[in-house]
Amino acid sequence: MGSKKEELDFEKEYIVDMFQRVPKRRLSEVEKQLIFILIEKSKLQRERSMSLLNKGFMTFIAFLVVAYLSKIGNLVSPVYTNILFVFGIVVLVVVTLTYITTLAREEKILNNLLNSFLK
Repeated sequence: MGSKKEELDFEKEYIVDMFQRVPKRRLSEVEKQLIFILIEKSKLQRERSMSLLNKGFMTFIAFLVVAYLSKIGNLVSPVYTNILFVFGIVVLVVVTLTYITTLAREEKILNNLLNSFLK
């Protein structure tokens, strides 16, 4: 396996090679606006999924705090405390998977957009 520097050099060469294959024609204003809109839409999707991830993580923390406090104060039976803990883990897993799938989908869309301009 290569070192970090070799991986960065390979990435740099790949990017330079891609820019050398870019068509030499000028893009029309409509094409530029379309590209800008697609990139902004991708950013919006990422921000939305990041917001969902943050809310899910905060919900997980809230479930943990409530479960911990109820266990210490014997306010709720241990069964309900365990259910709270499990719900917290389920929420965390669901929002994490949602975030990962959104990022993968957006990366695929951007790669397809880039590849369409390189043909």
